[in-house]
Amino acid sequence: MGYDLQFVDSISAAPAVRLNLAGPGWSVREGTTFGMPELRRSVVQTLLADGDRYPAAAYGNRMLRLVIRYDGSSGDAVAAQLQRLYQELDRPSNVLLFRPETSLPIFFRTYRCGPESVVWDPFTREVSVQVPAEPFAVGLRETLPAVTVGNDPTETSELNTNPYFEVDAFGWVGQGGSVARSTAQAHEGVASLLLTPDGVTATAEARAVDLVPVTAGQTYRASAWLRCAATRSISCNINWHNGAGTYMSTSTGVAAVTAGLWQLVDFTAVAPVGAAQARLVPASLGSTPPAGHTTHIDEARIRLVSATAPGGLCFDVTSPKGDVETPLYLAIQGRDVTTDPAGFSPGSGRRTSLIAVRRRGTPSAAPVVLPVESMSLTTDTTLQAAGGGSQGQFARTSFVGTPGMTSRATIALHPAAASVDVRGTYRAFIRMRHSVSADVMQVRLTYVMDSSSVAGDTVTVPSGTTWRWVDAGLVQIPLGYDPGTDGLSGAPLPVWGVSIFLSASRVSGSGTLDTDTIMLVPADDRLCTVRWPEFGQPTTYVLDSAATAVYATSPAGEVRAAIAEMAGLTPMVSPGVTNRVHLLRDVGSEYSDGDDATGYVRVTPYYWPKYLFVRGVTS
Repeated sequence: MGYDLQFVDSISAAPAVRLNLAGPGWSVREGTTFGMPELRRSVVQTLLADGDRYPAAAYGNRMLRLVIRYDGSSGDAVAAQLQRLYQELDRPSNVLLFRPETSLPIFFRTYRCGPESVVWDPFTREVSVQVPAEPFAVGLRETLPAVTVGNDPTETSELNTNPYFEVDAFGWVGQGGSVARSTAQAHEGVASLLLTPDGVTATAEARAVDLVPVTAGQTYRASAWLRCAATRSISCNINWHNGAGTYMSTSTGVAAVTAGLWQLVDFTAVAPVGAAQARLVPASLGSTPPAGHTTHIDEARIRLVSATAPGGLCFDVTSPKGDVETPLYLAIQGRDVTTDPAGFSPGSGRRTSLIAVRRRGTPSAAPVVLPVESMSLTTDTTLQAAGGGSQGQFARTSFVGTPGMTSRATIALHPAAASVDVRGTYRAFIRMRHSVSADVMQVRLTYVMDSSSVAGDTVTVPSGTTWRWVDAGLVQIPLGYDPGTDGLSGAPLPVWGVSIFLSASRVSGSGTLDTDTIMLVPADDRLCTVRWPEFGQPTTYVLDSAATAVYATSPAGEVRAAIAEMAGLTPMVSPGVTNRVHLLRDVGSEYSDGDDATGYVRVTPYYWPKYLFVRGVTS
């Protein structure tokens, strides 16, 4: 396997070659080096203490030294090749591909060279060039599997394939009827699955072809949006099977569907003893449904319920390739974050997403999620059954006895066990809703550790009767000074949890206040907000973390208009660790429909690995 050294037009698997320095006539000579970037440090000195401190450091550019020779058949041929070399060196920016006898290349993003950087020896026909380049070599783009980030912190990505029917009806089959992709109706996107009963079979069903793996004793959630031509009840089922595929039993959720209207059916079930597989049946019509009871199905999903597994409000990027951190790009389905995905109907407002990363320790052990049902409810506050956009139970505060600011829910210790992963700065968000839109209500979080307490900001809950995330400010755990490690040992010290008090008041009005979940989003690494465009005509919005910008693309890949505002630090991922990316779809107060627990965002993450050393890029 030989080597390649080429100026190319892009960092891709098959770039166009502008000049092949390892091609016919060219040879790379001894003395060619690819250098190393200099690590530059900010130095703080004082005569009051020994030693210097380096509060910040960053890599400078690297210098590539190319010693090459061209053995042409004539002086004119040599001159022509030298001219091509000078043209490449004179580009304001360029890409140099190097494959050092490995299966995959690396790339250097280079800068313009002046005449003083080039030495030509006409007798030996050798050229020595000093080429400035960015600090790191870059590998080929790594595109990760698409993920669905649910709004419910306890759910994971769907287990079944093709839940949205945007392209075809692959993976679905009818029983007692037929199924087909339809663009006549869609709850999201442009298509749904249409179930047409045959009119003679006792039960007509749309069911998944494949069985998905499950674990006995774990909880699973099934859901689908249904729209029937007739008013009737429709079941959504999970059929449980053993490891051999033999049917065992069925768990069912039922929706009362009104003709011509979309209705969500959503339920949870525990996989029974012996279950190893499951089949989703998003729509089951009994009582020998007539052929006219056609039913459109959309967003048919089954997923594991877990408080720690990624999928609910987060996803993981595990051990990305490279030597150093690199920007994480997010390609997001436009209709999941815009508020008018079908066209141009101004007035509904815009969504603001929050994106944060935790890269240290065990990210799943951070105290991020606090469901209200795990708290002790106090003054005028009672627990309510799931529903109305809350996937779990929620708390309702009536204010009938005490409308003033007082504690409504508490937890003695969050999290329950001390660990190094408790440590950090967090931004608190509370999912809440009014029962009366015009009521004025305020909330506050207070944190207590031993004899110390910190009261957060008193904030007004946005108006409206839909679920919204309320920004309750920052909290640092532990409260007060944190040594971090045990003296000079470098061993990290575990951190105790905190007591949390949720207080609320009704300043004016007569309604109730519902509380669903408290989220403590890591805010001590990378955290940003994106206020998305209102209209959803572009297919995809791309969060370009390297440029701290957002752009849009059409189905054919052309760049479209995307007026988005950003604040904060965009996500980066580091090699060799688990990078957990937290994504809250809408933490703003502008969009009239709010952001309940049934929503989701579909994301395709990707990145380009960066390397300090010139070597193969299989890791």
